Amino acid sequence: MHPERERFSFVRCRRCELVYLSPRVPLDRLGRYYPPSYLPHRGPAAWGRWAALAEEGQRRTDRARVRWARRVARLGPGSSVLDVGCGRPTFLETLVRATGIRGVGTDVSDAGWAGDPERWARARLELRRGLVGEVPLEGPFDVVCMWHALEHDYEPADTLRRLKSLTRSGGAILVEVPNYDSLTRRLHGSAWAGLHTPRHTAAYTPKTLRAMLERAGWTVERQTAYGTLDPYVLWWLGRQELRGRRLEGDLEGAFPGFMLGKMVTLPLAAAQRWVSLGVQVAVGRG
Repeated sequence: MHPERERFSFVRCRRCELVYLSPRVPLDRLGRYYPPSYLPHRGPAAWGRWAALAEEGQRRTDRARVRWARRVARLGPGSSVLDVGCGRPTFLETLVRATGIRGVGTDVSDAGWAGDPERWARARLELRRGLVGEVPLEGPFDVVCMWHALEHDYEPADTLRRLKSLTRSGGAILVEVPNYDSLTRRLHGSAWAGLHTPRHTAAYTPKTLRAMLERAGWTVERQTAYGTLDPYVLWWLGRQELRGRRLEGDLEGAFPGFMLGKMVTLPLAAAQRWVSLGVQVAVGRG
């Protein structure tokens, strides 16, 4: 359910088992659901005086994503990496700093980077606003990353096909999405943050994620029932949905409770390699 209490429905395809939003918001109306107040676009600043601590959390996530990228390809000066749905492009910034690669990011909105153009210029990032099928992209890329982007995509198979055409032979794609087969989805039901209506158009299981990649011509070489996103974040977002709490405003007062819950659930987080707590990663090879 959207914070304005609009109602949306997910259905499951009887043939391929994909869970998807039906009907979807028309593309020309979608922008109203990604305003500057959208939490991922605001980044750590949304947490007020706790912003520095939230920033450190983002740095840990970015470092984990850098490790994934370096694991699937030998990256260095002369390499190119494309981050689809880059949002606030701190991952690309961190990767460029660590490896010297050419970093290219795309997103349907520039709200994640428009407010600080000098920072991203210093990082030598090439940032493009628009859909993958519409913006000019100069490959080939050694690695393509989709960190929580595929579930937003209106034409996922077409997008994955185009990304394969932009990836050099033997290159890799990293896809992280919420896991519909996870414990948090079972606990939260329709309030599960992985549904995130109407921004998410599909909710993937490991089986349907593999099928989507293979349909687009990728060879899936690895899948995990965990990822780079802290599963507690999905849990916390689901709890806010159940309570009917809006997340567009100042979240400073919510931060102590957020951190307390995170500390309490740390032992459970250690089990995510065996029990999916909310996210999954697939590695495809071109």
